[in-house]
Amino acid sequence: MFKSPLFRRVGIYLVLSTAAVTVVNQLEIEQQSAYQIYIPMFIGIYIVSRWLDSRFNQASQQQASQQPQPNAEQNLTIHNGTRFWTVR
Repeated sequence: MFKSPLFRRVGIYLVLSTAAVTVVNQLEIEQQSAYQIYIPMFIGIYIVSRWLDSRFNQASQQQASQQPQPNAEQNLTIHNGTRFWTVR
């Protein structure tokens, strides 16, 4: 999905909060009592978004671990941020 965890978290929170605000606005409640719904709702959205982010993170880590590893006769050398493969 997203390469950066920050963008992934913001995207999840943005989608969930937009959907929730739309639903609450359709309820036509009085604006004076809206905080009683919005405060617990946004706390719940934060918790759900962190849970979803952890699921996406687990999936991306599993996907990264399934990528092919270099065979036993190759070594990876990193020098100043540049990767070099040495074959023996």
